[in-house]
Amino acid sequence: MTTNQNDGSGQVVRVVDKAFTALQALSQAERDMDLAGLAEQTGLPKSTLVRLLHTMKLHNIVQQDSKTRRYRLGWALIHLGKAAEHQFDFERIVRPYLEQLANETSETASFAALEGTRAVYLAQVLTDSIIRGVPPIGSELPLHCTAVGKVLLTSFSDEQIANLAAEHGLPRLTENTIDNTEQLRREVALVAERGYAMDNEEAERGGRCIAAPIHDDSGQVIAALSITGPTSRIQLERVDEYARIVTRVASKVTEALKAP
Repeated sequence: MTTNQNDGSGQVVRVVDKAFTALQALSQAERDMDLAGLAEQTGLPKSTLVRLLHTMKLHNIVQQDSKTRRYRLGWALIHLGKAAEHQFDFERIVRPYLEQLANETSETASFAALEGTRAVYLAQVLTDSIIRGVPPIGSELPLHCTAVGKVLLTSFSDEQIANLAAEHGLPRLTENTIDNTEQLRREVALVAERGYAMDNEEAERGGRCIAAPIHDDSGQVIAALSITGPTSRIQLERVDEYARIVTRVASKVTEALKAP
C-alpha cells in the first residue's frame, strides 16, 4: 500500500510520506503486525521500515511488543487525536463570533493559537473587500511582530521571551518591527495591561492588525482573536474603537469556551 507522492507541488517529503504509509497500514490491521507483514502490506523495504519504526517508537507513535517484536499504533496518537478534536471543536465554537467580528468591523477576522514558537491561524472569516492581504488558515506567524503573536506572548515569562529571541531571533520585516528583546518585553507588558495588541505595519507594510486574548478557566491566555486590514481602512485614529470591538467579542469567546 503506497501513496501517490506526486501532489503537483513538488514539495512532498518522501520519508514522511513513507511513515504515514506505515501508520495507515497499522491502523487498518486487525491485530499487531510483524516487520515482514508490514513490508508486504506497504511495499516498503524492511531496512526503510526499521529506521522509520525506530524513530516513531522514540515518540510513542508506534509500540513494539518486547517478546513478539510485532508493531501496533502507539499511545501518543491518542493525545494527538484529542488535540486535533479539541482544535476542531474550537473552530465550531469560534466561527459565529468570527462572523460577528467580521460583520461589525468589515475586516477579516481570525482565530489563532500558539504552536511551538509560532502563532497559527486555525479559523478565519474573510472580509468581502477586494483588499485583504491576510495569511490563510494554517499559516505560521512570528510572535514578535504580529498582533496575535504579541497577545500569545503575554503567557510567556521574561525569561521565555529572552530564550525565544536568543534561539530564533527577532527578524526585522519592516522598519517598524521590534527587533530588541527589552523593547519586546515592554511591548508585551503593555499588551497585557491594556488588553489588546496591535501590529502597526510591523509584519508587512500597509497592513494593520488588532488582536485580543482568549483565556481558559484559570485566566491563562490560550488563543487570540484578531482583525486584519490595510492601513487605509484601519486608521490609527480608529484603533481604540476597533480594539473595543475585538476585546468584547474575544471575551464572548472566552465565556463560550468555558460553557459546559
